[in-house]
Amino acid sequence: MPFTASIRGLPHNPSIIEVNTRTGPSTSYDVPLKAAVGAAGLAVLDVQPDENNTRFQDKVYQWFQLAFPDNQRAWVRDDLLAVQGDGVRFGYDVINESTFAFALTRRDVIAPGEEVINPLAAVPAPTPAPAPAPTPGPVPSPTPAGPAPAAPDVPAPAPTPLEDSERVRLAAFNITEGFEGSGYDAYQNHDAGIVSYGRFQFTLAGSGLVTVMRKYIERSRSQIAADLRAAYLDRTQNHDPGLRHDMRLRELLIAASREPEMQLAQDETATELYWNVVQNLSVQPRGIRTPLGQALVFDMGINFGPRHGFLGAAERAIGVPPRSRLIENGRREEDLIRELAKLRKQSHDRQAERDRLPGLKQRGDFWVNLIDQDDWLLEGDDEGMLVVKQGRRVRVRNF
Repeated sequence: MPFTASIRGLPHNPSIIEVNTRTGPSTSYDVPLKAAVGAAGLAVLDVQPDENNTRFQDKVYQWFQLAFPDNQRAWVRDDLLAVQGDGVRFGYDVINESTFAFALTRRDVIAPGEEVINPLAAVPAPTPAPAPAPTPGPVPSPTPAGPAPAAPDVPAPAPTPLEDSERVRLAAFNITEGFEGSGYDAYQNHDAGIVSYGRFQFTLAGSGLVTVMRKYIERSRSQIAADLRAAYLDRTQNHDPGLRHDMRLRELLIAASREPEMQLAQDETATELYWNVVQNLSVQPRGIRTPLGQALVFDMGINFGPRHGFLGAAERAIGVPPRSRLIENGRREEDLIRELAKLRKQSHDRQAERDRLPGLKQRGDFWVNLIDQDDWLLEGDDEGMLVVKQGRRVRVRNF
């Protein structure tokens, strides 16, 4: 989910229909353009504290560098903005619903291996609160403090053998591709990601697409790679919104998808930016060992960003400390993963109803059904296949 901003202006003063932007992060800089109140879907390129340390109520203003139409960039102060999306690399959390930027707390540094929990995730959707309830979906309130319940006398699901770890990664990738795109050549330009490409829909607004392009260009000696380097690498690094409707870029990326170098670049990027991250942040600290559990956590990392708050909410719901190791904390992996899938399904169901897109329910239903079938080892049918949605089958075994 790309990190985007909208110009909220001053809601208490509707006569203000545009706001000043600046060429740098303070009011000391020039005004390059005026931004219309209500402008939305503006990609966030950078965030910096006010250079003059200007503050309100002991809080220093933050300035957002935004991508405006016609390749223009300018800075807008956080008290004039609402933001939404994966703001982790800018020091924020994953913000699932448009939220007043000044009300958010920014973290300048995120320690390696630290999981960032969205503070809005703990607010139940039906109950009014100072911070709006997140989209996607309601999340249960914290369980009252107390000792964790004793572990039921039932064996935990079988662990993933070390030699099987690569099979689990490949299976997880195939499942997630079944929901994200239609293959290495998938391409769309209809949302806030500006351009989304590949089997995991790497976006131009985020860091995914440029990482894929760099890896591909470093390996490939084709004319396609040369053309992408010459005409588009710099513009992609700069998250140029003018590329949204660039048909030549589309043609080159789709053509490149047939090369093994591009396929490898996409798989490596997904491994580095998502698989390894969720393993380090979420899977290994908790001792999640089953193929189903690992694949679900990866799929949610792609769908919501690796630092979403669902795992923390699931832990609160089953009454265990955050990021505690399963079995040692008195609960089985099955308990945590079942609760996680339930929360995820609620999220998709709510979004499907809100946006009148019933197809969104399929992703949540898939994981709940897989758990109900007790396919913890991701074995699939006799041919090693699983049906993900609308009859689409993907391979999870016998690669």
